[in-house]
Amino acid sequence: MDKKTSASVNKVYNYLYNGILSGDIPLGSPIAELELGRALGLSRSPVREALKRMEGEGLVSHYLGRGTFVTDITVKDLEEIFELRIMFELHSLASACEYMDDDVLSELQSAFENLNENSSEQEYFDANRRLHSSIISYGGNLRLEKFYNMLLAQFAIVNRISARDPEHFDTSKAMHLSIIKAMKEKDVERARELLEVHLNQVKEQTLLEYGKPLPAKMRAQSLRR
Repeated sequence: MDKKTSASVNKVYNYLYNGILSGDIPLGSPIAELELGRALGLSRSPVREALKRMEGEGLVSHYLGRGTFVTDITVKDLEEIFELRIMFELHSLASACEYMDDDVLSELQSAFENLNENSSEQEYFDANRRLHSSIISYGGNLRLEKFYNMLLAQFAIVNRISARDPEHFDTSKAMHLSIIKAMKEKDVERARELLEVHLNQVKEQTLLEYGKPLPAKMRAQSLRR
């Protein structure tokens, strides 16, 4: 794939990805290839390539004879996502505690300490992603990291669901700082205990928020908050 084609595919991917996360493109909604191509000034080829990539990441689903739709996450999907996330992060934590240097941990700590009532949700999501992705990358297992990265987009949607709780950011900030503190002290058992509690709390909160009786489109739109 040449640079021009690659740039076109990335343009489509980023447009859809950002639309799904913001709720502008609701979960479960159809994706019209021709209309999308016209809106972005592109042919159907890069649109199809981007959709194949998104299908591989579980963000869209293609049905023969029906077309392509934004994947509407189910409770079973959420449970499977968290099962993998908890397993991957807890497995990587010991190596991350050993090999992540103080400078990196201090940067992660500062990112959370700098969050306040004036911070945007995206600033919180960025700090959250950096910490959890760093645990994986310092885990030293390249294949595990590859599979984890394939799920990052789904993790991002899940984080938006759990964030509907107005108290989520304060409690999550405190827990993340406690995890980082334990990692700086090389207290693997304490860090593991805190991380496991944190991920299970996020899982429970996500299932609770997702289980509220909202239609599919309202579920997606509420992610914008």
